[in-house]
Amino acid sequence: MKKINTIIITVFLFAISISYAQNTAKYVFLFIGDGMGDNIIYATELYNASLNDQMVYEPLSFSQFPVQSFMTTTSANSLITDSSAGATAMATGYKTNNHVVSMDTTLTINYITLAEKAKKEGFKIGILSSVTIDHATPASFYAHQKSRNEYDEIALQIPLSNFDFFGGGGVHNIGSKNEVNSIAHTLDKFGYKYLTTEKDIKKLKKGDTKIVAVSPGTYSGKEFYWEIDKHPEGMSLAYFTKKGIEILDNDKGFFMMVEGGKIDWALHSNDLATAIYETMAFDDAIKEAIKFYIDHKEETLIIVTADHETGGLALGNNSNGLNLNILQYQKKSAQEFERSLTELKDLDRKIPFEEVLDSVKINFGLGDKEKGMELNEAETKWLFDAYENEFVALREINPDRDYLDQYSDKPFTLRVITILNTKAGVAWSTEGHTASKVPVKVLGVGQEYFQSTIDNTDINDIIINMMQIPDQQ
Repeated sequence: MKKINTIIITVFLFAISISYAQNTAKYVFLFIGDGMGDNIIYATELYNASLNDQMVYEPLSFSQFPVQSFMTTTSANSLITDSSAGATAMATGYKTNNHVVSMDTTLTINYITLAEKAKKEGFKIGILSSVTIDHATPASFYAHQKSRNEYDEIALQIPLSNFDFFGGGGVHNIGSKNEVNSIAHTLDKFGYKYLTTEKDIKKLKKGDTKIVAVSPGTYSGKEFYWEIDKHPEGMSLAYFTKKGIEILDNDKGFFMMVEGGKIDWALHSNDLATAIYETMAFDDAIKEAIKFYIDHKEETLIIVTADHETGGLALGNNSNGLNLNILQYQKKSAQEFERSLTELKDLDRKIPFEEVLDSVKINFGLGDKEKGMELNEAETKWLFDAYENEFVALREINPDRDYLDQYSDKPFTLRVITILNTKAGVAWSTEGHTASKVPVKVLGVGQEYFQSTIDNTDINDIIINMMQIPDQQ
């Protein structure tokens, strides 16, 4: 496990206390940790401390920002928002219904986003994500659709935005330049380059524009691999943030939205260790903005928040205390472990339960007496029941299923995750979203506008004000 080094931000953050109300924001970073509530941040900090045998917490970089506040996230038709409605509120300043992308509740009016307004005023624009850039959160800053699930229609609006840099994940169905109606053809027609190799992405330089840069290491759905799985082919969200700053930096200024999208996906599975790794990767991206801020203190605004909270994580389950250090024994994401079980089933032989349990011990530590991770009779029986379903009755489990898909009866892998959670001392209220307020952590010019609890629509209003962008709706 890599350690989070906070030395670079401690000294200068300590000294920041003056108001920047007289200034404007030339450079604005909006970091959205999808699904990232307060407790996943704190769990990450406690986990890092536990690896050093400390009974305290090691704050992430953005937990040391001078402004630490909260935000309400209701949508127009629900107290519990989804990502598209939550991102639409931040991007446009207007509430809409769940599943709608930057349109009004009647589905007849397109809301102009703050990114679109900033582009018209001459600012450069970057949209980055660890999931696909046609997904709900990034889409809400450039697209207008009745449903977040219209991936192709959303992707076809990328070139219409005229934004300068899209980076991280790709699009669901890129197609070929030779297919007249494909996304690839449309991007090319509007002068966009769709780059998918590390060599081409690293060659990008200041002033390059109309770029869609996709990590060479992604799943078939074009989202990042999981951080915990350490795939060597992937490029980090931090790298794309650093490259985005290099490309977008100019005398007029820029707006950059960076989404840590897979935090949410891990939380939907209640996969805490994997979510912790994703949160640390998100923090690494924020550190790149902090480095830029150091040289542009009176012109830069960095906002870190979430679109909603996912999972209802509780740190303490009234039985085992809190033992987050045991999460270090998890070596694979739930998705990749499920994939390994699927591959194991494909062998032309009967797989004994003991062999499956050995894999659990290797990848999660469960059943390892030396680690204090023994499985009791009830836990073993619960795993055996799932083993019979999947290895005897050959129930099919798709490791690449949509992250929102839920099973009424937990498959083997999610039972392993549940047992590990219980031993770690954590509990969850749901595999979906909650209505909890989300954290807002701010550094830079205009930070005083975030000192008390705000609504998600206020994000748009404050950024528009700080960038001095005229009303264009």
